Amino acid sequence: MEEKIISRLFTYLKSKSIPHTRFEKEIGLSNGYLNTQLKRNSDLGEGIIRKIIDNCLDVNPLWLLTGRGSMLNEDKMEQLTSHIDNPLMCNEDIVRIPIVDISVAAGSGFTNPDYIVEEECIFMPVSMVKNSRKYLCVRVKGQSMVPSILDGGYLIIRLMERSEWESIRDNYVYVVSDMEGRSYVKRLKNRLRQHGFIVCMSDNVDKRNYPNFNLYEEDLNTIWYAEWYFSAKLPNIQETYYRKQGELEDRMDELTAQIQHIQKALAINH
Repeated sequence: MEEKIISRLFTYLKSKSIPHTRFEKEIGLSNGYLNTQLKRNSDLGEGIIRKIIDNCLDVNPLWLLTGRGSMLNEDKMEQLTSHIDNPLMCNEDIVRIPIVDISVAAGSGFTNPDYIVEEECIFMPVSMVKNSRKYLCVRVKGQSMVPSILDGGYLIIRLMERSEWESIRDNYVYVVSDMEGRSYVKRLKNRLRQHGFIVCMSDNVDKRNYPNFNLYEEDLNTIWYAEWYFSAKLPNIQETYYRKQGELEDRMDELTAQIQHIQKALAINH
């Protein structure tokens, strides 16, 4: 039986560890469409093929359409990774790491390099990064990780391959993005093997505004490990705990007053 385009597409997706359900979402197909076409060994329409080629920038169109040549277009691969393959050597001792917007770093930028806009760069000793790994520097936004990570600080993050996800360490900081393009700086609990999700946790003690939440594996886009943190301000962890202690003391005073009021009322009744 002649191999169809759909079969080669699944070969490509498998080589990239991309679930077909995730890819369907990315190119606007209904859930289960590709798997149905594979089972039927059916042809794909011209419009869908165009979407595949437009979204899979490293795939060789000739291979996809005919099966001839190599699966990956080496020129496209070089263009794709030139924006994010780090470290970028300045000399044998110093590397240059791009500073990018966090929504780009953890969102759609790694499926399309046109979204990677290098705002600035940071220079680091080569000893502080791992060779041949992909790094970015992102600016932290918001209060969810105070007091340990402050608004306006910088994280040096390393892209984790999908095969590494099960080795995510509990209570370490990661930058995570979902399939909707939303990005988060969170401490994680890894429950992928047991339950198929990760638990995202904020350091901010205000859990009413910064509650924990789960992200399921099929909804995950990228995961980056936070290796370094830089800030012009030192976290004042004591201030946070003193404030929390003060809130607890105020609450204890309120409870004590309520108990005394109840005791007084009981004494009057007797």
